[in-house]
Amino acid sequence: MAHAGSPPVVERFVSALRERDFDGIASCFGADSLLVAVVPPGIREDTGPEEIAARYRRWLDDGLATVQEAEATPFSDLTRIRYVVEAEDGTAYEQTAYAEIEADRIVRVRIACSGHRPAALA
Repeated sequence: MAHAGSPPVVERFVSALRERDFDGIASCFGADSLLVAVVPPGIREDTGPEEIAARYRRWLDDGLATVQEAEATPFSDLTRIRYVVEAEDGTAYEQTAYAEIEADRIVRVRIACSGHRPAALA
């Protein structure tokens, strides 16, 4: 659920993420957008809507993972987007993203990930 103060593009992103709509995810990012993620085992960087959507496709295992929780709240000049993903193998991970928005597109997003943890304890 996006916070009432969230930009419309964030609401579209959260909805696309929940639905595993990778075209919808791509449509939320600007042409020169940048994703930088600190995830086990290291840093990942992707540029442009298609590469970023492909990264989300890998993270969501082509439909084998389900977004259990998602929320977005304003933070300074950014929007914080937090979501929990549960995988078929009984693990879950949480990511917190900080998105910069320009002209109703996400232009930069920085993400920190918990790594896969036992879902029962998440």
